[in-house]
Amino acid sequence: FHSSKTCMSNNEHHQQHYFCMMLTTPNNKSYNVAVIGGGITGVSAVQKLTSTPLSSSSVNLTVHLFDQGQRGVGGRSSSRAHDGGTMRWDHGCQFFRADTETFKPVVEDWIEKGIVREYKGKFVASSGGGGGGVCERDFFGMPDLGPFYIGVDGMQSVPGRVVDNIINKSQEVCCFSLYSGVRVAQMERNDETKKWRLYGASGSAAFHDTPEKDVKQSSNSDSLGDQDGYDAVILTDVSSSFGKWHRASAGVPEEFAARVRDRVGARVPLFAVMIAFEKDSGIPFDTATFNSDVLWFASKSNSKFEPGSNKGLGHECWTLISTPEYAMKKIEETQMQDPVTGEYIPQSSDYLTTVPGPELRDAFVNELGADNGILGNKPLSNLPAVTYLNAQRWGSAMPSHRFVDQFSEHRKVIAGVPYDSSRAPLAPTKVEQCSHSDTDSFIFDDAMMLFQAGDMMSTYTPGFEGAAISGMHAADHLLKKLSSIA
Repeated sequence: FHSSKTCMSNNEHHQQHYFCMMLTTPNNKSYNVAVIGGGITGVSAVQKLTSTPLSSSSVNLTVHLFDQGQRGVGGRSSSRAHDGGTMRWDHGCQFFRADTETFKPVVEDWIEKGIVREYKGKFVASSGGGGGGVCERDFFGMPDLGPFYIGVDGMQSVPGRVVDNIINKSQEVCCFSLYSGVRVAQMERNDETKKWRLYGASGSAAFHDTPEKDVKQSSNSDSLGDQDGYDAVILTDVSSSFGKWHRASAGVPEEFAARVRDRVGARVPLFAVMIAFEKDSGIPFDTATFNSDVLWFASKSNSKFEPGSNKGLGHECWTLISTPEYAMKKIEETQMQDPVTGEYIPQSSDYLTTVPGPELRDAFVNELGADNGILGNKPLSNLPAVTYLNAQRWGSAMPSHRFVDQFSEHRKVIAGVPYDSSRAPLAPTKVEQCSHSDTDSFIFDDAMMLFQAGDMMSTYTPGFEGAAISGMHAADHLLKKLSSIA
């Protein structure tokens, strides 16, 4: 005998966009799992949890995904639009790789489902002397170490469409719900029930760039999700383990948070700048990797849409990615934490559009127009006007390489957070020699049923692929654990 169960929000403040139906068997053991963070790690964990039957058929599994993104799930695989969608950018992850035997079949499935496609175009790199060639600063294998992959409708469409696929899939494995626009600020475990209760905020108070004074006017203590609590929690944003000063702190128990911070080591910060030209620029490439001290990579948004697509852009749009060295310098000059009050300082549009924005734009224009720039002896000196400019600060864009330790000469601690700009190849994706002895691509505490996944935890080369694998592995471990205690 089966009955239907509907997963719905118990709190009207939660912006739960979806609910699903699950066939449940009376008297079965039920487990609730919370996944915090809707980037590629969290979505990969959810995909694994909702598509893998537990070994015991007497177990019902419910999975809730919490995401604080202002524009929906995506995390660092985010996209932006402007002017009614005539301008669009991937302002986080630019593309991704699939080098491992673990991730290749996942990407093949995504291609078959129309979620991603291979990224093909004219890719170039600076040799320092101009005119392309071998670049000293690798950007995830560009231009020669393909294949490269992108979302069919921007990089944010990858996690978005995977979630849509989960929602639309008719299955009896699991019940899934998405809580969007929700920030988890505190978590508490009941000693008797052994369940986690989540608390936080929704709406503008959940977003990274909301002024601190506005956030303080909102409550961070709203009860989130299932009011009975969660048997297990998978965290995917390393900032969850920051101190309470940070907007993304989730109040993780300090013993576990300390393990997370130790595992992370150092972060690599980056700025992403979005520009649009008034008209066609004549730039003869789709992506470029630079040897500049300021500019690391540039990608043409228009090259990421299929020829003839009705979603073609009305302007020529480019995303410019800074070097880690530049980002570290700027974060040291304009820190993320008030040195006097200790309060979190959200990124300001005024700052982003007057300091990093123009500086990366100028670096790009100078590279294109210089005799020793990216175009060699065919510089472009009369580029059209830039009609739009915006920027994003990624304080934790990716982890430093796993073998980098605290003695690195490129490490700097800013406002208590270690950053590192050490360079090493970012392709192909592989297991790296780690400065720690742990071989798992995530960390866990089975007694507390608490897990931390993500590229910051991964033992793989930094990047999208390593982040996805970490989420998959954490979900696998949890499924085995639940099956063993069922």
